[in-house]
Order: sequence, then structure tokens, then C-alpha cells
Amino acid sequence: MKTQISEISPQVYARVVGILYLFTISAGIIAQMGISNGIVVVDDAATTASNILANRNLFQLGFTIYLLEMASQIAQTVIFYMLLKPAGRSVSLLALFFGLVGCIIKTVSRLFYIAPLLVLGEAHYLDVFTLDQLQALALLLLKVNDLAAGMALAFFGFSTLLNGFLIFRSAFLPRILGILSILGGFGWLTFLYPPLGNQLLPYILVIALIGSISQILWLLTKGVRVEQWKRQLRQSFGTGNR
Repeated sequence: MKTQISEISPQVYARVVGILYLFTISAGIIAQMGISNGIVVVDDAATTASNILANRNLFQLGFTIYLLEMASQIAQTVIFYMLLKPAGRSVSLLALFFGLVGCIIKTVSRLFYIAPLLVLGEAHYLDVFTLDQLQALALLLLKVNDLAAGMALAFFGFSTLLNGFLIFRSAFLPRILGILSILGGFGWLTFLYPPLGNQLLPYILVIALIGSISQILWLLTKGVRVEQWKRQLRQSFGTGNR
């Protein structure tokens, strides 16, 4: 076991997590702020439907970027678990579980993002609906997408909070990164009550962005303290530390 755990350097985990983290955030910003927010008009079904049909390819590109974002986040979640496992195997496993559940929910939510293309696609079986009804249904589906994505944020909140605790207690990463992660986790947990989460979202995003950028820069430039990481991993396997 000791031979196996030393085969892959923790610096590799750190660099890969940093790259995936950066890609995940960048893809999310492009898809949400660069594409979706420019097409979807809140509470205006007719304008939203018109924008979707006029920018069909761009809208579909947004869906593709959303899926790439989630693929990256799934990989990031798993590798982050491998990186933080020495700080507490049980806690890191729980963080992995919450993170993957959030990824599943958010990935499924994107079906509601792309569904308006079917609703507005002028298929014959949709002739039973009026134009106004189809436009309203398309906007409703987009709102369900947002609601489901918000639900995923609550699960990410648990994962981020637990990861922050692991970083704080670890000997191989700076405690300030753990503190920032814990604050970000508490922020995302406000989406357990969506009205509160949406109201506080601008402040949550600032805290989350500071924490995310700090983690990315540290992982890409500094990585982890390798000897401390290996020592904690040996202690974890040797003593059954949780």
C-alpha cells in the first residue's frame, strides 16, 4: 500500500485540480454570463423565445459548454478527494459524495436549458398549443433549469464546507485557503432556502470568487507540501485516522 500511494506525486493532483478548477469556472462564466444571460430575458417569454430562435446555434453552444463545465467539475471533485484524503478519509469521502450529487443535479438541470429548442421547434405535435403558450412553456423550462442549478449549489455548499475543513486541518496547504473555502461553503448553503440565496448571491459570488482564485493560483504555482502530504497519508493508512 505504501508503494502504491507514493506512485503519483501529490503535486500532479494539485496541478490537475487547479487546471480543472480554472476551466470549470471559466466555462461556467462563458455559458451563463456570456451566452445564457444575453438570450434569456427574465419574465419576458416572447422576447426570450425570439432570442433563442434567432441565436439557435449560440444557444446550443451554451449547452455544450455547460456539459464541458460539468465534466470538468466531476473530474475536479474526484481528484480533489484524492488530494485531500490524507487530512481525513471519512470527511473527504463525504465531501466527494456531496460534490458528485451536486454535479448530477446540475447536469440534469441542463436538460431544462436545452428543452426550449424542442418546445419552439414547430413540430406538428405542438400545434395543439398557441404561440403564447409555447413561449411561456419555454421560459418556464428555463426557470426550472435555474431552480435546479440553485439546488445543486446547496450540495456544493456542503462539499465546499467540508473541503475547507480538510484544508484547514491539513499540514500541506495554507489554512487561509481552508477559511476562504469554509466561508464560500456557508454562502452556497444559503440556497437551501432559494429566496435567501438569490438575495445574497452578489455577496456570495465575491467571497466564492476570492476563494476560488486563491485556491487555483496556489495549486498551480505552489501545489502542496509533498513531505507533509505523504506523512499524513501514511498516518491515515497506518492508524485508521478519520
